[in-house]
Amino acid sequence: MKHALNQNDPGWYLSPEKQLLQLDTALHRAREDGASIDMAACLVERGRCLESLWQPQDALEAYQQAEQVIAPRDEEDAIAVRCRARLGSAAIHYAHADYAQALQDWQWALRMARLAGHDLATGEALLGLGRICLALGRADAALSYNEQALRMPNLDTRVQAMILLNVVSNLHALGRFNEMAQRLRLVEQLIASTPGLPFLAEWHAYCGMACCGLGDLSTARPHLRRAVALADGANNHWIRAFASLQLGKLQVRTRDFVGARKSLGQAQEIGESLGLAHTLMDIHHAQSQLCETMGNVAEAFEHHKLYHYYHEWAHDGLRRDLVRDLLPRAIAA
Repeated sequence: MKHALNQNDPGWYLSPEKQLLQLDTALHRAREDGASIDMAACLVERGRCLESLWQPQDALEAYQQAEQVIAPRDEEDAIAVRCRARLGSAAIHYAHADYAQALQDWQWALRMARLAGHDLATGEALLGLGRICLALGRADAALSYNEQALRMPNLDTRVQAMILLNVVSNLHALGRFNEMAQRLRLVEQLIASTPGLPFLAEWHAYCGMACCGLGDLSTARPHLRRAVALADGANNHWIRAFASLQLGKLQVRTRDFVGARKSLGQAQEIGESLGLAHTLMDIHHAQSQLCETMGNVAEAFEHHKLYHYYHEWAHDGLRRDLVRDLLPRAIAA
């Protein structure tokens, strides 16, 4: 069936514009045939392509349309497509710090994927719950979800690399920099064996962060500059903001204040254009430290206020329920 083939097709991130044209044709055919599951599968793949092209609102609409097409159906194929739609929408909500909605989508996808025995969807949902834990400052719980995700069978190399990069992120939050370096060597192998070398910019960014954590600033610098360049070349706005933030933090440490202002300013510009609340929180925190180091107390205070503003926005209405419900399950797993 067409919906089964689309799931493993890397065209959504290798050549999304071309893939969209093919999907439009397939969607038209599915509508003519009245094949609702194939229609929904095409809409999910359309959403993934639009995400890759940084059109999150259009992608979210495609995922919602996919669910509407097959919402009444409960057979295994329909559940599989609905899980993929929820996973897609959860990732978009998470990127814009709508953690409550992202959590709801990931929890629904996990429950349904487990009932239907869909290993890939189960792994991605577990990964998502880990991301929520990390956003709330609980990297230990996030690691538990990551390890559960890695134990799922039949994960392709792209998904394994994605999960391991989240492991690396959690290890960084816990200050376990030597373990970061070990995991990054495995990620490098997975990326090299995956079509299109996905996550290469992210890999360089985390390599730079690991080197910073280990005090090897001279090695960190080319990794972070490479991450920015790769993200810029791939039009990957989020990782460019993230890598520019990390480069700016390194430049503060090396007292390259002019360079730090430029890097952090670029990161802020991207974060504001995309509405990345959690990233903006980290950016303003770094800018506050930069201004304080330079002796500009008034400007440091303004950035500190913005840091708290984005922190409250990102965590409003979520922390109480999550601490009570999500974290104990992670620790017990």
